[in-house]
Amino acid sequence: MRLAIVGLSIEIMLSSPAITGVEALQLYDAQQMRDGDLWMVRGMLQRIGEGSDIEAVPLYWATALPGGMMTADAYEMVKQKTLQLLADAQDLDGVLIVNHGALEVEGLDADADSDFVSAIRQQVGPDMPIGVSLDLHGDMTPELLDAGTVFAVLRTAPHRDDKSTGYRAADQLIRVIRKGLKPKKVAVSLPILIPGETAVTALAPADRLYGNLPEYDSVPGMMEANILVGFAWNDRPWTKCTAFAVSEDSVDLAKEQATKLANTIWDAHEEFILRMETAEVDEGLQLALTSPQRPVYVSDSGDNTTAGAAGELTFVLQSALRLGANEDIIIAGITAPETVAQLNAAGVGAEVEIVLGAEHRSRPTTHEKVTVKVEACGEYLDLSGFQPYRSREAAWAKVRIRNVVATFHARPIGITTPEHFRSMGIDPLAHKLYVVKLGYLHPRIEDIAARHILLLSDGVSQLDLSRLTWKRLSRPTWPLDTNFDWTPAGNTYGDAS
Repeated sequence: MRLAIVGLSIEIMLSSPAITGVEALQLYDAQQMRDGDLWMVRGMLQRIGEGSDIEAVPLYWATALPGGMMTADAYEMVKQKTLQLLADAQDLDGVLIVNHGALEVEGLDADADSDFVSAIRQQVGPDMPIGVSLDLHGDMTPELLDAGTVFAVLRTAPHRDDKSTGYRAADQLIRVIRKGLKPKKVAVSLPILIPGETAVTALAPADRLYGNLPEYDSVPGMMEANILVGFAWNDRPWTKCTAFAVSEDSVDLAKEQATKLANTIWDAHEEFILRMETAEVDEGLQLALTSPQRPVYVSDSGDNTTAGAAGELTFVLQSALRLGANEDIIIAGITAPETVAQLNAAGVGAEVEIVLGAEHRSRPTTHEKVTVKVEACGEYLDLSGFQPYRSREAAWAKVRIRNVVATFHARPIGITTPEHFRSMGIDPLAHKLYVVKLGYLHPRIEDIAARHILLLSDGVSQLDLSRLTWKRLSRPTWPLDTNFDWTPAGNTYGDAS
């Protein structure tokens, strides 16, 4: 049995100015996929490696930090290379696809994950089994459901189960091939916008909704049931929550399980609210500084680079400078390429006047001239290969502005691990207050934070969805609209339609 592995996994925020072009891509060939300990790929390789008669055929995987619209040329490059590699591969028995579910492409008025997987389906033919792994913050469409054979979706947020999700996708595909199954798929779409921060899987209602999924999987004749909460910031007709089920061969069973799951989600939909500690910007910084716990990690949720925001806003930095705190405040991950060039040209030890806000793109500029001392800088940030993606980030600089230490970067960056701080000469535990451009904390930061405060800050990833512009989203949709009735009838698609 020979199973190919390919994919294009990028989370796209349409309103972000951080366009995702060719230069933003992280591209992995077959050997790099085998050696790289990569995201869901590693789980697929683990499951394939457990079968002495199964051969993994990794071909090509593309990913990038979440960002703005993927350019058409970048997409076509990845898509056409993927299709050509599949065409050249010999004697394949199945294909595994590592995608996200929130891909958007310039000029493509359709769900791009659906377009990508459908193109692979067309390339390999109608009979070859395809297993698709997705992030739970993605969307489903009838075209995507039709193109795949089986699906596995992340079940934790923050994400801790990427490896096991890849394993599940491969395991299902192997079952299909060994048993000659013809799985049946049914999906139910729900008109709910659910930002990731309201669906943290350790908190209600996501804890029980995702925690109960193994019960659906264990029903005789089932493959898997899954929940996609959707990518809540994109103004698209397909932006929805989706409950879907795949059975071994029974349409009735798949429909029964998908409907049951959808009704359970709808019964709980008003529980999808922020349950972590939150505060407005000034209040949150003050709470952190006076907290008996340390370290306190504070997230600038409106400018969350791991949701696709550009990370260029300096509102929180400017607020921190007004506090006059007695100890250092660390503010990491501000995107400012012109400022970085200026600071690198000046060099370590130089005092430089910069203008905070001069490089705002997603929100109005709020100019504030400050004099900074350059403490460290470089043409690239070496992360020493500790993470499953690239180990080298763009040019950067660390500066001191009175009691504030800030890091600026030539390209958006997700500060998601302690090693990010250490690579810039910052101890991730020694200070009272750290500000990161995240929403919920990513696992390895979450593990070291004594306290987390989410700032209700402005920006393209802000969590007050009513403040965003909606033109194409299907209405009514909660929470923009309330007090409306919904049933699965008329919202079901797949083999049951």
